[in-house]
Amino acid sequence: MAAGSEQKEKNRITLVSVLAALALAVLKLVAGLLTGSLALLSDAAHSGLDCVASVITYITVRIAGRPADMDHPYGHGRVENLSAILQAVLLIGTALVIIYESLRRIFYEPAEVHSSPWIFAVMFLSIGVDLWRSRLLSSAARRYHSRAMEADALNFRADMLASAMVIAGLTVIALGGPVYADAAAALFVALVIIVMSGRLALRGVSVLLDRAPVHLSDRMTQAVAAVPGVMDAQPVRLRESGDRLFADITVQVPRTTSLSEAHGISESVEASLRDLAPRTQAVVHVEPAVDEAETAAEAIRAVAWGIGARTHHERVSRVGDHLEASLHIEVEPDLTLADAHALAHRLSAALRADNPLLHQVDTHIEVATPDPGLRREVGEQHPDIVATAVDAVKAAEVGALLHEARLYGLSEPGWDLTLHCGFPPEIPMGDIHRRTERIEQELRQAIRNLEVVVIHAEPRG
Repeated sequence: MAAGSEQKEKNRITLVSVLAALALAVLKLVAGLLTGSLALLSDAAHSGLDCVASVITYITVRIAGRPADMDHPYGHGRVENLSAILQAVLLIGTALVIIYESLRRIFYEPAEVHSSPWIFAVMFLSIGVDLWRSRLLSSAARRYHSRAMEADALNFRADMLASAMVIAGLTVIALGGPVYADAAAALFVALVIIVMSGRLALRGVSVLLDRAPVHLSDRMTQAVAAVPGVMDAQPVRLRESGDRLFADITVQVPRTTSLSEAHGISESVEASLRDLAPRTQAVVHVEPAVDEAETAAEAIRAVAWGIGARTHHERVSRVGDHLEASLHIEVEPDLTLADAHALAHRLSAALRADNPLLHQVDTHIEVATPDPGLRREVGEQHPDIVATAVDAVKAAEVGALLHEARLYGLSEPGWDLTLHCGFPPEIPMGDIHRRTERIEQELRQAIRNLEVVVIHAEPRG
């Protein structure tokens, strides 16, 4: 259901509640004055307070439905918790007055109580209406997670109990029982109201103090830890505001994960939280962590990313009892040699700190290729160079079947060459890589000023 439709339904339900509470309060007051029943008068007071509480709920629900703004970035939902606490305080205050009057009538000033069939009819009608209102509000409170509507439903359940006790007290008196039965029934109703209202107030205070539902937090943490790509998850932190649940979660992902992949993982984390509680809005903080499955080259790239550097052609070799690494580091064209060397030195130090076995780091500093570069296809103008490339592929003797060659001329003297070569499909990629490197060596020996060579290997049909 759309947010606008939800708000209209909540407004309609609370308005009906106000009108019903007002009608019942008037009926009970008239009946109580006619009979002199303290239980009935206390029930009328309770119903009058229900009417006030329903008005508060109606206003609260409208305020809570307002969208978030600059002053309330989490929305206005917690006004419902304030409303629930206020209603609980009003109920407890009324119950204390009823207790005082009940004890006074029981021990000091007994009062005569008159009953009639009309009084019983009013009370049974009250129970029926309260049952209908309570079920209507409870259903809406569960559906929309509304604390204010939950408090209103509680008021009407207490009202039902009060009406039942009034009937019991008047029945005892009508059958010749002691006159204080009515006051005793009122005393019981007041005590029940205090207990129910106290629980309601405690729930509202817990939400305002950011008390998290522990069991849900544990389940959410377990669900997040099971998301593919998540190495570890810290406990989910939850806070409630009206019908929304806000979650903060920190997860660790492999440090070799790209930003795009990390974003995808965070969206999967959010989805896992919504699967458990659809009303959840989550903020996911992603931290990089060392993955035992990462390769030496991936570790170098991850450390380089951490200091804002970009590398390629990373190689790590074991020399005796230690490791040595070589790599190409990319820098901007306008960066001075001193600054580029300082960046390479920082990267070397970071790599050695990351892996104590790495004793030597050799860096080749090169300028990052601009994107896009300017070049044009010139194969038709230089068929001799294309033919030389074909001969070089054959000379490499690696079982490659060349079926496409494209030659590009650059803005500066030099050539870019792209080849599509077919290989037997069952050959491992490690062997394919060695064969393409052999082809590139032959090409560079045969063609002068060859800049970039791209050899696309594909399975031969």
